[in-house]
Amino acid sequence: MDRIPQDAMRKYVFRENYLISDVEATDWYLADPEDRAGAWRNLALGLEHLHPDIRRKMDRLSRHGEGFLLIGRLGQDEISLSGGFEDGQITITVSPLTHSGQRSIVDHDSLERLQEETKTLRHAMEANPYPIWRHDVDGKIIWANAAYFDLVERLRGETGVVLWPIPDVFCDSLAEAGAQEDKARVGLLPDHPPSGGTGPDGKLWYEVRQHRTAPVGETAELEPPTDGSLYIATPCNRLVAAERSLRNFVQTLSKTFAHLPVGLAIFDRKRELILFNAALVELSTLDPRWLSGRPSLFEFLDQLRDNRRMPEPRDYRAWRSSLIALEKGAENGNYEEIWNLPDGQSFRVLGRPHPDGAVALIFENISSEMSLTRKFRADMEIYQSALDHDEQAIAIFNGNGELEVSNAAYAMLWEDDPRERLTRDDFAQALQIWEGRCLPHLVWEELRQTMTQAQGEVRSSMSDVVWMSDGRRLNIYLTPLKSGRTMIKFRTSLQKSGQRPPPPQAVEPSTETRATSPITMLMNYATSQNG
Repeated sequence: MDRIPQDAMRKYVFRENYLISDVEATDWYLADPEDRAGAWRNLALGLEHLHPDIRRKMDRLSRHGEGFLLIGRLGQDEISLSGGFEDGQITITVSPLTHSGQRSIVDHDSLERLQEETKTLRHAMEANPYPIWRHDVDGKIIWANAAYFDLVERLRGETGVVLWPIPDVFCDSLAEAGAQEDKARVGLLPDHPPSGGTGPDGKLWYEVRQHRTAPVGETAELEPPTDGSLYIATPCNRLVAAERSLRNFVQTLSKTFAHLPVGLAIFDRKRELILFNAALVELSTLDPRWLSGRPSLFEFLDQLRDNRRMPEPRDYRAWRSSLIALEKGAENGNYEEIWNLPDGQSFRVLGRPHPDGAVALIFENISSEMSLTRKFRADMEIYQSALDHDEQAIAIFNGNGELEVSNAAYAMLWEDDPRERLTRDDFAQALQIWEGRCLPHLVWEELRQTMTQAQGEVRSSMSDVVWMSDGRRLNIYLTPLKSGRTMIKFRTSLQKSGQRPPPPQAVEPSTETRATSPITMLMNYATSQNG
């Protein structure tokens, strides 16, 4: 909106009703300052609201050269309107008779727009559901909207009561909050607690923002003068309840994590440490105060390296690359490594993704487990070495029929070493090798039936003698072990001079033969040959 000070004097010079003097592009009395040909008519229309006789006076001046002097009014101010003819030129002068102070002249259309805008703003402020109020320079409330008065009634438990001066219900709460900035959170305690719509502590919680207002006519500067402040209070009961619930949840988690034997470090999407437990402090040997400072993921890992709580990298470039790989692996949920520390301890480190881009690192001290594993491996090597020095061929099968252990004598006897294969042989594969290198005998079927018994059934030891294809005598011993395992031993011996292998036994013996044990049959056969 353009404003022209009422104290300014204006002169309009015409020749034959054509404007020849300079005018401002924002001249108040001319509807179109650029239309110089129609300026005479437009000026008469523009001055008519100052004095109703101005059009007639200007017409006589134009026709007969009769000058005039009129006293018009704009509000309480008197305006001088004069006209004269000299040297073929007509001059119209508009000037105030008295000093008007800070008043400004506003045209009627602009005034109507101002009034309409003011009405719209007033309606918007009254319809706003958030309490809004204004303080003067002395801190007193000079205006408030309907929502503010509704809040006052809600706090006092009274309705329909006209309150003046307007009570400042936020004053004490803002002072207690110690708000030095333009934003503060305050809680108001009603005199009569309502049935609902309050925070978890029964208070009405608001986010209050302060907007300093400048006097009319002042321009924005670095520190503009103020004639008071405008306050806007936004309800935040649900936000306070959610924050309190989250805080309680985090405290519960912290108490739970505090008793976990594994170290836990959770980093948010910005890769800042937001949660850790006591076990992490113990395992990492890092200062809890430093951890509470929300270090970044890289700072955390760098500190672990400085404290020698992670494997020493060969070079710094590879070290930084490993950190990036750790972060990416944790995001994907597939990071898992064993860290062997310089002091002999071992950590299992897991990276797991969390919602909203967070990642969690889990540190588990597995030094005892690793020590036990190493001892177990050393014991197994000793046991394997002892088995390899045994002249008997030994094979141990688990409850599922898989070959778990064999020795060097077994590999030499059957010319097959299962230890060289990544996968385990089952009993059927081993039995096929045994039968292929020996003469047919019923003992193989007995072994098959014994090994296929359901786990948990009582099995007894057995032994028998078979003949290998190369003429050697082979003693077989089956011994049940714990946990459903079975040990089968083979011992070979050369046949005696003049002794021949027995004829192959039928795979399907008669009932009478089946009732007799293979060892008895073998002894009977040997006796008959010697006789």
